[in-house]
Amino acid sequence: MYFYIKPKYFMKSKLFLLPLLALLACGKAEKNPAVQLTLDLENIDDASVLNIYDLSAQLGGDLLSPISSIAADSTGTFQVTMDSIQPGFYGLEVNDQGFTTLYLYDGVNMAVKGDPKKPKQLAYSGEGAGEAIFYRDFAALSTQSLGVFVEEDESNFVRKLDSAYQAGMNEINEADSLNNTFITNEKALLTARRALYTSYYPRGRQRLMQSAEEILLPDSVKAYKTMAITLANEGLLIPEYRRVMDNLHQTAFNKVMNEYSEAHPDENWGMTEYIEMRRDYILEDEDEALKDYLLAKLALDAISYYGDEAAALAYDTYLEKYPDSPFKEYLEAVNKKWEKLAKGKPAIEVEGSAPDGSKVKLSDFEGKVIYLDTWATWCGPCRGEFPAAKKLKEEYKDQKDVVFMYASIDSDKEAWEKYLKEDPDFKGIHLYVDGAWQSDLCHDYMINAIPRYILIDKNGNIANVKAPRPSSGETIRNEINALL
Repeated sequence: MYFYIKPKYFMKSKLFLLPLLALLACGKAEKNPAVQLTLDLENIDDASVLNIYDLSAQLGGDLLSPISSIAADSTGTFQVTMDSIQPGFYGLEVNDQGFTTLYLYDGVNMAVKGDPKKPKQLAYSGEGAGEAIFYRDFAALSTQSLGVFVEEDESNFVRKLDSAYQAGMNEINEADSLNNTFITNEKALLTARRALYTSYYPRGRQRLMQSAEEILLPDSVKAYKTMAITLANEGLLIPEYRRVMDNLHQTAFNKVMNEYSEAHPDENWGMTEYIEMRRDYILEDEDEALKDYLLAKLALDAISYYGDEAAALAYDTYLEKYPDSPFKEYLEAVNKKWEKLAKGKPAIEVEGSAPDGSKVKLSDFEGKVIYLDTWATWCGPCRGEFPAAKKLKEEYKDQKDVVFMYASIDSDKEAWEKYLKEDPDFKGIHLYVDGAWQSDLCHDYMINAIPRYILIDKNGNIANVKAPRPSSGETIRNEINALL
């Protein structure tokens, strides 16, 4: 099952005592805040709000449940003070736009200056600045270099990988003036990046060489994943480490699933079966240190992209197995956000431009069943559904109470217009919505990946905000027919 996922950007302790005279004169000393931040950001007004999030408890791209929210002062500056904080990585967001990640601990007294829309150019100074700069700039074995490494044959790949890993480890060790726990976290991250390279290389090399021949790496390299997992206690605090572990999990699971499918070609797979099998794989085959996170991430994926039945399979098991999980609050917040889109809730208006320039609204088709497809011309999985979508629409051509609506979130309107002109058989109600990922459609219906399909009943209420795809066969047909 493939989606195009919306990209998102994200990137001690000291005790201060007053002089003795002051103590004698004033009585008990007041303790300075453990964390002090001054953010002098451009394009900020006194209505702006800064949110700070504990990234160790975040599961998805959307940041939820801030630990602190601060309004800008009259000069547009944010003054942040905290009595104490758990050492770790914290995401900063201003006016709902994430712009930097800081490593905070008791004793941080830092100034941040610059344009939040240009995070690579932000200036950091004071206690804690070294960690912020290192985390932002540390590029050893980053995903941007994956394509370069697959150009090497197996032996050169291993040598180049080990050399880059050692260079990265040396860079971390040389930063010995930074917080010790931060250094440990960064070593875990680098080890995870190395494991990701070994997982990606065989597939990337095959695509590059346009060959199906199996790529075999030495057993010593296969152990890199195990080494990364042994550092889970330190690594799981870092969002990137968690993403790598999820990537490694999905790669391993997809291999098992493909082998199972080949051995059982007559079995039909739906979302419920997929979620159930992946849930069981996590519980039975994944390392104990990762099970809490991987099951929580599966629950998030199921809640966000699949139907209620599939979501319950993952979420209910997660709550039963890990009632005190650090990710529980995040999932509860996600569930709460989806309540407005539950079955029977009024559909939120969708408005856009038709190819002829006229305005099209969802409410124009009140009294009809609407199957809304959110897509974009650059989205491969979206285009992959079009043959099935055309067939589905053709089957209902004589049914006047069904409307097939296709909402494009292309940032390039001309690309959308060109695509429709080149495919005259792609019929239906087409509309273009402004704003791409920031459009009202994506915001109102919590669309973070496409394609997304939404079924709306004749009364203008939501029937299924995560409706089956056109290629789902009888599944989508049964849902449409039930609404007629």
